[in-house]
Amino acid sequence: MDTAGDAIWPGVFDLTDAQKAKVDGDIYEMMEAAALWNAGAAWNTLMDTGEWSSSVFTKPVGAVPTPARKVAIVKMARGADTTLLLNDKARAEYKAFEGALQTRGMELKLSTPDILGLRIPDPIPDGFKPFLSPLPDLRYSQQEALETAWQGLQGTLEGRHFLFAIAVKTSTRSDRLYQALFEANVLKYILGYVLRGPAIKFHAHLETFDGADVVGRYKAASMTSLLAGGTPSKAIDETYLALSPRDTAQHILDQLPEFPL
Repeated sequence: MDTAGDAIWPGVFDLTDAQKAKVDGDIYEMMEAAALWNAGAAWNTLMDTGEWSSSVFTKPVGAVPTPARKVAIVKMARGADTTLLLNDKARAEYKAFEGALQTRGMELKLSTPDILGLRIPDPIPDGFKPFLSPLPDLRYSQQEALETAWQGLQGTLEGRHFLFAIAVKTSTRSDRLYQALFEANVLKYILGYVLRGPAIKFHAHLETFDGADVVGRYKAASMTSLLAGGTPSKAIDETYLALSPRDTAQHILDQLPEFPL
């Protein structure tokens, strides 16, 4: 990065450490999201045809071809409004919940994870059809498709369509770690209680565990599981050191047969 900048703008090019970290984080997230998209496409081909055709990923143990169990693994835009993905009925339920809080001067906004794993509605809406095919590369047109695909899913989902969420982090600053815990608890409460969906899984994928007690921090219990009683569970179901996009995608792919709905 520095070498290219010095060659193009000699003597005046300069990047701060924070700017470099931002670029590193964006690339890291994009590479993972692209690999997950392609893993999802391999799964969807299996669901439709009963055949495993991918040479990059291996077939998950226990996968049963079922056309109505296709998935979309979606990169969400920074600052995107997750509630826009909801259909009219689900969005009205959320609006009623949020309105009741606002009358008391409070709010609990549905957070936007970096990546969402979604069950594709059946019959499949047009906006989900790109997820049936893998991204061939990461040229600019494919990067744009990756970044904007979530927009085509607006107005299509209910709480039952949300399977998992992933917080992708390259920083282990303490404030960044607590952000994921807050996102997990809010997402699980709104999807599970307000929208009456199944228990969503929340993953934290990190580039490094150095510099903080990441595993220790993410032992925190889920507030919704404590409210429900019985056996408590963690707010962040899995903390994963994501060093290889392909291996990370295979790891998530292997978990898809575990979802009962």
